[in-house]
Amino acid sequence: MNKKYDVAVAWRIYPKVSKQPIICSEDKFELVSVCLKSFKLSTSNLKIKYFFILDGCPSEYVELINATFDKEDVDIIETNAIGNLATFKLQIDLLSKQQYADVVYFAEDDYLYVPNEFHKMVSLVRDNKQVDFASCYLHTDTFTHPIHQHKKHHIDFAGHQWMSDSSTCLTFMTTKNTLLRTKDLLLTYSKGNNDCALWLVMTKTFIYNPLKYIQFYFTHKESYRILKVAIKRSFKYFFNRRKYTLYVPIPAIGTHLEKDLTSPDIDWKSLAEKINKGEFNHILQSKVSV
Repeated sequence: MNKKYDVAVAWRIYPKVSKQPIICSEDKFELVSVCLKSFKLSTSNLKIKYFFILDGCPSEYVELINATFDKEDVDIIETNAIGNLATFKLQIDLLSKQQYADVVYFAEDDYLYVPNEFHKMVSLVRDNKQVDFASCYLHTDTFTHPIHQHKKHHIDFAGHQWMSDSSTCLTFMTTKNTLLRTKDLLLTYSKGNNDCALWLVMTKTFIYNPLKYIQFYFTHKESYRILKVAIKRSFKYFFNRRKYTLYVPIPAIGTHLEKDLTSPDIDWKSLAEKINKGEFNHILQSKVSV
């Protein structure tokens, strides 16, 4: 019988720096090391089953993972630089077939997490029936980008504030049952869909409103292009009227580390420094009921 876990995590790691992270901008190994430490601190009160997808990574990444987590909780899948689209497909395959946990999490290698906060997201997805998907990340453009300008629903759950949103990135949480119902739409990303377009179809935001296509065409070309991609890559899913909900935390529980896109109201550089210095290691001894 498989050991029972709170969450099954599929984590994609690529050994080269992409875009402009605010820390370790020229050292991907060090960036991944800090992010792994932060995740362990954030999930210290949870039992996690890990699937690490190492896409063209040297052996030092295997050593890092085995030094950070208990080996019995870890499966490592090494791929030969197959790329972003293929590794996302592999995440879906792993998490939809695993029997370890009812809650599943898609993780990318350039996210930093707040210590001892991850359990709130688990409680939200597991125990609140109105929530289908959750992100750790509060996007800066949630408050400015036209794609995010729609009616929001706010809830207070698990000791945290949450807000509904139209889209997020490809680091997110859901249940295995919801993943099985939505995996065909999610797989369109591996066939060239845009992540934002995918989420607009999932959350049914703007896609049925012809006035929005016209408005964005004249006022915001990027938003118009996103809707065009949604039609091109996932039009058949327009006919499934099922609307899935996505919630983001206020404040963030984790952040994408790309420069100018980190979640607001938290000093992420300072947090990373404290994590590296071991200032939060006492948390690993504490327990919070989830």
